[in-house]
Amino acid sequence: MRKNQGIDPRIQEFLAALASETRLNLLLSFADGKEKTVGELVELSGLGQSTISTHLNQLKKGGILIRRKSGKEVYYKPDRERILEHISKLTSYLRGCC
Repeated sequence: MRKNQGIDPRIQEFLAALASETRLNLLLSFADGKEKTVGELVELSGLGQSTISTHLNQLKKGGILIRRKSGKEVYYKPDRERILEHISKLTSYLRGCC
């Protein structure tokens, strides 16, 4: 599949990160506004740790989550500013093209 040259590559990564039902469900698990550890997300989702870690890395790469390490624990939370920035850029692109 050829990448669209008119869309910022960061927006393409953002959209790719959202193009999974599992990743969308992970994102929705932050609706309570609290950061979560990988272990908590494994427990909430019922999926294995390696599967969750792969999806979390994709969400981080897409600019959707922020990762923070404290000792042995890794915490994630939505990067609201970047999400809004990506949505704004995508909206501008769609207004200009479609």
